[in-house]
Amino acid sequence: MARWPWVWVESVPWTTGTVLTRGTHDGLPLLTWGRAPRDRLATRRQLRARGLRPGGADPVAVLYVRHRASGRRNFASLYLVESAKPVRPMTPARQAALDKANRARLARRYARYQAAT
Repeated sequence: MARWPWVWVESVPWTTGTVLTRGTHDGLPLLTWGRAPRDRLATRRQLRARGLRPGGADPVAVLYVRHRASGRRNFASLYLVESAKPVRPMTPARQAALDKANRARLARRYARYQAAT
């Protein structure tokens, strides 16, 4: 298993000064669990929970999480909260399309259940 050494990085978009990272991943600073400043960086899901979206912005860092018991490694893109945009409001057309997709998904699930019994 690859190990990432601790590295001091001087230029990062979310702060001035040096930041301790685990190197780089895909050209972006690699942060481990608990090292990302939650007030400045967030994943897509965290942005959505705040009512925000990346808004076309590229990720500025990558979050690395390793589960000790299973050995799984997960990577998540981190975005700047200050450059995030509000979520677009739901229009009637979008709501109708989502309802139609959900009905189709439930119908497929019900058909598989009926075929199995």
